[in-house]
Amino acid sequence: MTKLSYTLGMKVFACFIAVLSGITAFFDGIGIFLANSYDFYSSSLAELKLAHPYLDTGMLTKLYGMRGSLLPILVISLLLFAISVIYLLCAAGHRPDTDEIVPNLQDKIPLDLYFAIVCPILLAILFLILEGRNPLADTGALSFVVIGSIILAILGLATLLTCVTRLKLGRYFYQHTIAYQVIRFCWKMLAAVCSTIADAVKSISTTWKIAVAWLVISAFYTMGGFGAIVLSFALLLVFCSMASQMQELKNGGEELAKGNLNYKINTQRMFPLFRAHGKNLNSISKGFSIALEQKMKSEHLKTELITNVSHDIKTPLTSIINYVDLLKKENLDGQAAEYIEVLDRQSRRLKKLTEDLVEASKASTGNLKVQLAPTDMGELAAQAVAEYEEKLENAHLEAVINGGDTPLFAMVDGNLTWRVLSNLLSNACKYSQPYTRVYIDIKKEKDTVILSMKNISRDALNIPAEELMERFVRGDSSRHTEGSGLGLNIAQSLVGLQKGTFSLEIEGDLFKAFVAFPATEPPAPPAEEMPEEEIPTDALPMEDMPIEEMQEETEKGE
Repeated sequence: MTKLSYTLGMKVFACFIAVLSGITAFFDGIGIFLANSYDFYSSSLAELKLAHPYLDTGMLTKLYGMRGSLLPILVISLLLFAISVIYLLCAAGHRPDTDEIVPNLQDKIPLDLYFAIVCPILLAILFLILEGRNPLADTGALSFVVIGSIILAILGLATLLTCVTRLKLGRYFYQHTIAYQVIRFCWKMLAAVCSTIADAVKSISTTWKIAVAWLVISAFYTMGGFGAIVLSFALLLVFCSMASQMQELKNGGEELAKGNLNYKINTQRMFPLFRAHGKNLNSISKGFSIALEQKMKSEHLKTELITNVSHDIKTPLTSIINYVDLLKKENLDGQAAEYIEVLDRQSRRLKKLTEDLVEASKASTGNLKVQLAPTDMGELAAQAVAEYEEKLENAHLEAVINGGDTPLFAMVDGNLTWRVLSNLLSNACKYSQPYTRVYIDIKKEKDTVILSMKNISRDALNIPAEELMERFVRGDSSRHTEGSGLGLNIAQSLVGLQKGTFSLEIEGDLFKAFVAFPATEPPAPPAEEMPEEEIPTDALPMEDMPIEEMQEETEKGE
């Protein structure tokens, strides 16, 4: 497809053809109208002059002589006008050296200036035509129409082309008008004045605002009459609305205090002062939600990392322990045996640490199966003490259980609770002062069974109780004893999984641990089993028969 030429010469020539053909078509149409009005096609020139002596003889003669060619000239003029205008519309904004739309000087002129010139000329021409002024009788009117039509054609074509160019550039017409600039300037000035007034009002304290409002209200009441009644009704509505908004803010604050971070206050219909407060509460809620989500994500990633690393360590560690066991069977003596003993002890300690890491990870994320059942806490504590009897003797400690004589049942998971007691007893064996007692008290308070364990610490406990329950924190700051610093953290997580509470207290060297679970009633005794009826052996299937009778049945079959 051949590309159109958008040179300046072609544009000027097309403009000339468009103006000339448009004016020709306009006046040719007027000529056809006059020819039909005065019956040029059925009357002679002499008859027309006699019938219409007021018409200009020269104009009448020329128009009468062209009556046969008026219609072909009109068709040709309209065709040329259409072709030239279509070309100019395509060429508007184009230049021969680029494919982009480039505005020219006339596209920078405000658009309303074009309409300010074109519209009066167009209205004047329409006024002369509608008034019935005959061009054949009034040569002055004819001259004005001719000159006005030429100016209107040129300016109208220029207006059309600049509109098309601006449309191709993606610009709005109203943005390039003087009226828009004036309105925009006035709007900015009004906005600046309103902003200044608003800033001035905001700078005034709420107390002064209320004082000014009260003075205005008092002035209305002083005048009395119907205005005071209307004002009273308006104040009633305002106070009711303020009470409703304050209640909404109160509810939002209470929900936020309860930890409901998804609660949002509707501030659409609130007064500006209350709306700002409501938005602040919503922002606090959103900030807490984001912080909580990030913290949970961090904890999840940390737990996943610990689990993965622990599993990766466990496999080679198991091989080390197995090879150490094989070396111990070689009956090595001297320093080699001592080295093997140290290697065995430290490898098993590392194994215990990795197991604690995995267990802490599972407990903190809740990836443990919990089976709650009524359990006697005194019996469970006695079993744990019996399990640790040898370790307590080696540590020169004596365990004393108080309150275990009376059965106190709690809804717990026996295995997980035993693990909690095991961690507490293990800590007591590691960190208690030798030749002291470890007290285990069990009691019931309202609907809760509380188990407490107390022991005297060997080292000074210069650490907050809350910090002791964090991971890898040990009461032995020198860390010369065995332990991973995970025992209390695991115990806290396991108690939480059973819907219980775990807390610590430190009074000097006295260490106290408290475990509380919901109390429950003792389980119902199992029903006595009914004696099974004897079933004749001949009624049994062969797979349930004794071997001797099965052989006899087989022989009978044969």
